[in-house]
Amino acid sequence: MDKLTDYRYTMKSCNSCGQCRFILGPMMKGWEYAEICPIHLRYRWDACSGQGLINIAQELLDGELDYEDGLIEHIYTCTTCGACDINCKSVRDMEVMDTILALRARCVEDGRGPLPPHQEQARYIEAHHNIFGEPHEERSDWLQEGIKLSEKADVAYFAGCATAYKHPDIARNTVRILNAGGLDFQVLHDEYCCGAPLWRTGQVEAARKLAEHNTEVFRENGIRTVVTACAECYGTFRGFYPRIAPPDFEVVHISEVVQRMLRADRLKLKGKLDIKVTYHDPCLLGRLSEPYVPWHGEIKSFGYHEPPKTWRRGTHGVYESPREVLKAIPGLELVEMTRHAENAFCCGGGGGVPAAFPDFALWTAAERLDEAKSTGANAVVSACPWCESAFQNAIDADKSTLQYHDFTGLVVRALEL
Repeated sequence: MDKLTDYRYTMKSCNSCGQCRFILGPMMKGWEYAEICPIHLRYRWDACSGQGLINIAQELLDGELDYEDGLIEHIYTCTTCGACDINCKSVRDMEVMDTILALRARCVEDGRGPLPPHQEQARYIEAHHNIFGEPHEERSDWLQEGIKLSEKADVAYFAGCATAYKHPDIARNTVRILNAGGLDFQVLHDEYCCGAPLWRTGQVEAARKLAEHNTEVFRENGIRTVVTACAECYGTFRGFYPRIAPPDFEVVHISEVVQRMLRADRLKLKGKLDIKVTYHDPCLLGRLSEPYVPWHGEIKSFGYHEPPKTWRRGTHGVYESPREVLKAIPGLELVEMTRHAENAFCCGGGGGVPAAFPDFALWTAAERLDEAKSTGANAVVSACPWCESAFQNAIDADKSTLQYHDFTGLVVRALEL
């Protein structure tokens, strides 16, 4: 794993241009919905941005800043959505997101982080292998009779904590879709938390243990392909696990599976849904989902990396699969928000923010819902249980008439299952 000192080039290269706070000019449709960083939009301080956080990282390393009152809380306010990172890379090649994650890991290493709610989640995971502290033996209770499983399949459905315990309907819809498409798969009852809540709050060594456990479970069961309907799990398998060891399995999101099945004529979307929707790109399914390729070498003049580095620019996230499927549903109209694809605004549901700063998480989701309403859509659709929790909380708080639909739920309705 990289250390904070490995990102000195990024810290020194920042010229405070402000691109980490806004979407690119050609993507803007006006001042409204032009900003991309939730903490900067909410708090308006320079320190509340990708630039501010990497400046803090450098000052901590150089001994110019100590762990003063409020600093840890400030560092953990960031949702780690990665919008600052991909917009910075449109100007120059720097690793803003990885610097922020390394900064949190340094806080943990120094005994200053994470915050108490994150420590509680870590204790839950240690004792029960899930973020909520629910009994591990109940992790697969969402399974219903009539679901066809294959113990010999080299494909596994990985539910994840949020889906298994808080949104079991997503899990049930996912396996119904897999059955409808004739895909043989297993459900591994000894799956643990994917590690996202620990990794993204700087608890790297604890996250490593989870990654090693899950990888070994896949290996023992002959799993070559892992299917998930959780964006957090998807992005963690692709963005964190390669930092531990080269993965010997492929991970695919349920939207990619459905897209492939439709193209292969293995599924038919016949049910008509007269609804106008807008799609929200989850951060870890979109801009943060590109595979992480470890790099070790020398950074030379003008930022030239030797050997050449594979950059994660966010442009190759899972964007087209869910949209192609939604457009194939009879009667459904899809409209786009200004901030979409790699420029999607975070829902506020990640990075440990809901646990430590629920009011800010709620504000962030409400900001995104305001943008969704501006499209004239009747509902917002996404493909992650954490997004569902964030948006549903905001809808309930605002008593909004806007609806939320998970991707799998619409597919099941269109399949008339």
